[in-house]
Amino acid sequence: MAVVLTILGIVFLLFSAFMHYKANKQEEKFNNRPSTITSPSNDLSKNQKYAIINILAFTQGATPISAYSDEANEILNQWISKLGLSKEEMEKSIRLSMSFSPERSIQIIRDSMIEIKDKTFILSVYHDVERIAQISDDEDTVDFMEELFNDILTH
Repeated sequence: MAVVLTILGIVFLLFSAFMHYKANKQEEKFNNRPSTITSPSNDLSKNQKYAIINILAFTQGATPISAYSDEANEILNQWISKLGLSKEEMEKSIRLSMSFSPERSIQIIRDSMIEIKDKTFILSVYHDVERIAQISDDEDTVDFMEELFNDILTH
């Protein structure tokens, strides 16, 4: 019995050490992100790029007015280009996001965008999200996006 407990203790110790190492690697990866985004296609992670595309698409889909707006489509296309994403990658990201509940999708977007240290860059994303929300002519969408970005910017 003592041998089994000793083996379990060693396994637990190794597992604990591995998890600590993995957590340090994640923290190091986060700390190595640029504090100023100069080239979004190179400076942002795939998840951050997808978060930006998904929040723009989420906002654009709020009403038929914004969903079919040429201006909203142009804003989204500009971001796809800035982020260095293909149309296929954008579609894949949006399809995946749509497979989650809206609450879960927003949480994923929020968590990914909080990792971006450049608040000026976040404000530029917000400016375009806000414009699409205004195109939607839906006050709830405008208010929700304002609250979401306030939350992102204060973290």
